[in-house]
Amino acid sequence: MASYDIFAKFYDAVMGDPTETVALLQGLIREFNPDAKCILELACGTGAVLKGFREKYQLAGLDLSEGMLDVARRNVPEATFYHGDMSSFNLQASFDVILCVFDSINHLAEFSQWQGLFKQAHAHLTTAGLLIFDINTLVKLQRLSQSPARVQEFDGSFLIMKITDNRNQMYNWSLRVFESIGDNHYLLHEENILETSFEKERIEGAVKEYFEVKRVFDPANKSVSPVSERLYFVCQKRD
Repeated sequence: MASYDIFAKFYDAVMGDPTETVALLQGLIREFNPDAKCILELACGTGAVLKGFREKYQLAGLDLSEGMLDVARRNVPEATFYHGDMSSFNLQASFDVILCVFDSINHLAEFSQWQGLFKQAHAHLTTAGLLIFDINTLVKLQRLSQSPARVQEFDGSFLIMKITDNRNQMYNWSLRVFESIGDNHYLLHEENILETSFEKERIEGAVKEYFEVKRVFDPANKSVSPVSERLYFVCQKRD
């Protein structure tokens, strides 16, 4: 069973509305590739982000979780969806923009897999196409691992999430969902998901083998700093 298969049915309720993220991405696309017509989202999950682009673009999504793809097909029926690994996909298609957001790339445990994603994204982009991805930094993962478990109520159910440091820059996200089934009874669902991260300079170096890095920014602050917790990378294909 792939990561997120269990969590898929609860994902949208827990994560909330991605409108702000969609607006940010739309602005970057308008700035760096205004003529873009088709978008592929890697690790597209339930299609919640793709849904925000449905009025203007041809859409495609790829995910390793069949559970997530089942939800995505219902959420965005006009999109084309692929089951596959974001570090080694081969779709026999090209796109103007490739997105990989909500720290999805952090799920790739080996840096060689990050490099594989950059290589395959380059191969699937049209001339001057964009790759836009974001990451959780090591600073954020370290902070979360030192924080108490997070408890979140949604639709009468509960999520308990605890991040632990597994050493060697690997962090385990323990997810336990107590799904309300009525009369104060709950059904327990459990899943463990790994994340890692790497230094900004190492990531940029790998990206520059295939792309011109147009912008790296911290969405929470005006500039990138040693305490930045999330970074966006905007990369344009080099031929």
